[in-house]
Amino acid sequence: MKLFACLFCLASIAGVQSSEFFDAYEQQYLATVEFIKETITEILSDDGTDFQPQVKELITLVESQLCPDEDAEDNAECDSGSNWLLGCKCTSEFAGLEGNCKNTPCKMIQHFKDNAPKAMSDFMAANSYEEMMTVVMNVVEEIWRILCECRGVVDAAISCARNYDGLVFILSSYDRTNFDEIVNHVEWETARGIVHGYLDAICGEENGEDCPAVLSNWQAGNGIFFDNTFNGVDTCISMIRAEKETKASVDAMVYEEGMDMESYIDGWVDAYMKMEEKLICDADCAGEMQELIYSSCCVKRAAERLSTETMKTKYVKFFKNIWRFIYPGEAPELKNAVNRFMEMYRPVSFCGAKTDVYRTMNKQCNAIKA
Repeated sequence: MKLFACLFCLASIAGVQSSEFFDAYEQQYLATVEFIKETITEILSDDGTDFQPQVKELITLVESQLCPDEDAEDNAECDSGSNWLLGCKCTSEFAGLEGNCKNTPCKMIQHFKDNAPKAMSDFMAANSYEEMMTVVMNVVEEIWRILCECRGVVDAAISCARNYDGLVFILSSYDRTNFDEIVNHVEWETARGIVHGYLDAICGEENGEDCPAVLSNWQAGNGIFFDNTFNGVDTCISMIRAEKETKASVDAMVYEEGMDMESYIDGWVDAYMKMEEKLICDADCAGEMQELIYSSCCVKRAAERLSTETMKTKYVKFFKNIWRFIYPGEAPELKNAVNRFMEMYRPVSFCGAKTDVYRTMNKQCNAIKA
């Protein structure tokens, strides 16, 4: 579960000799981090405490659009010229949300304005993957909390995209054809179901635990895994012990012209799952891995809710729907690949008789809930 987000950056090192593999892995990772840091230097002031003047000016402009005038009447007719960013239909959607949720766009831009400089500075100062992930997940957690509190924002945002009548394209002289093509093609009800299913998995409490906080700390803590790998520490919490499987999963990502797409995807997923099986289920390390990746009832709940048959059906449907924007040609059948990939979200059945540590954790959570 923890490796998927970072594995794609390894595709460019497929084919290197095994002894050089993790050195190349680290260099690819560091190149990505350096790119992010270079981008940050263009956004922040020299002392890192504020934005560059041009960025601050842009944020102020956006804030003026997203934060309504407190003196304006609630029933005042929308003026498209004054609401050029969101447009009148989108403004109306958010205005129709209950309570403070109607101010969510304003809340988000103000949160960014007030907190982004420190978060970016902390990222620049981070000396490990764990520290970087902590910074990122602190930001993500705040977004989670806003969405968990105001679930109607999801539907409002979808409606904004489908019925956008703002003036951004006109003012920028940018052709909106591609935008309209995507918006008109996407199956929004499926996308909506996936987002709400995701929020069902991460929001609220489970057995007294604050799940957004737990999941944020859990994801950040997985940085230890990469720090150990990059530093050559061959322990249970390291990819080094699965070097052969990791290299095989990266080699399987190489696509050659003429390959059957369904066979290619199935082959990569199978190789990837063998790597995860080695990391998660190996009896000698399962105890430490369980403590790292599956020690909370919030994690158990999230994994189970994200891997239901209903959610898997939606994943397949959505991927097939957007395939035309990923790769030319007819979408391959993805059901087998999705089913196989989601197996690791159920570590008890995934590992089978190799270890019982995940089964024990499940029993503990179920006992508390009972």
